[in-house]
Amino acid sequence: MKLLNNIYSNHYNEIKYILLNADELQIVSPFLMESFDDFFSQLKDLDIKHISLTTTLKDNDPDLLKKSNSLYSFCMNCQKNSIGYCVSIDNKLHGKIYISLNSGAPLKGIITSANFTNYGLETNHEWGVLIDDNSQLLKLISEINSVESKILSNKELEEIIKRIDAFLQASPKPREPKISLSVSDILNKQKNTVTSDKRYFIKPVGVSDNPFSEDRKLSPDIQELHFSKRKPTAVREGDILICYGVGTAKLLGYFEVIEGPYFLEGTSSRWPWEVKAKNLCPEYSERWNTFNNTISSIQSLYNATLPITKNNQGKTLGALNFGADKIQLTKEFASHVINIIEDSVRETGSSPRQI
Repeated sequence: MKLLNNIYSNHYNEIKYILLNADELQIVSPFLMESFDDFFSQLKDLDIKHISLTTTLKDNDPDLLKKSNSLYSFCMNCQKNSIGYCVSIDNKLHGKIYISLNSGAPLKGIITSANFTNYGLETNHEWGVLIDDNSQLLKLISEINSVESKILSNKELEEIIKRIDAFLQASPKPREPKISLSVSDILNKQKNTVTSDKRYFIKPVGVSDNPFSEDRKLSPDIQELHFSKRKPTAVREGDILICYGVGTAKLLGYFEVIEGPYFLEGTSSRWPWEVKAKNLCPEYSERWNTFNNTISSIQSLYNATLPITKNNQGKTLGALNFGADKIQLTKEFASHVINIIEDSVRETGSSPRQI
């Protein structure tokens, strides 16, 4: 363990230090720097391939006025530098944590009073500790992942940035300590909230001798989805099923389980277990065959060094080729796929700052 402060060194340098030999960074901070340009310029000689960001977006909080620039700058810099990213919202967040990883394994972590702002990282009198105990870091990551948070799609990020920008144009200099600006309806619009109990699966629809043809569509509302003869005990109400069509291997949409699983008595089907699931992006399912989002393409667009399956920390979906009726995904890869689905149907040109 090493004690950190902004007196004899600063947190900015310590974060750059923990990123040596890392390919991933996890940022957990309620407050953020408005521009990430300088930070990303410091990453150019490093091999960072993915950044996970957890922060806050509280209704009527003046911090929202800065978050528009923060989120836009973060996303654009990630895209510009070909770095994968994931943005989560935890409105109960107060702690500040920074963790470096390599191939999914934690290297070093910082627990501190310093927010991820220029003042917090360099100027304010802040103290923290740097730890490199792998078991403790794994426990810390597990605890971070266990608390309720909301993964934002790029569509939701654009909506939030657009709303904040519109508010600033109408009220460029708010004088009250509290502002009348709400974004919670955007956060709550989709059901992809991450909790300790929610799980994400990728699931085939159709079988090799009866593939899912391109003229078929899944329900825009409630869809019955089937599993093989072994009860899918891992799948529970509230879990998310990302579906793809056997044959084309194209994504069909993503669904939240609302009932089941239960066994269909008297059926001779090879898939006798059934759940009912709500379509969370019906616009995509209506036009799934117009998008070229396949099992292979969603993997090729993700950081190849990071695990994508939950149970065995695997980096491929190869088990689907051997008849698996589902594979549990990491929440980061699931967020990546959900973003692809949402981004495929978002309206272009509706936001002055599109990410």
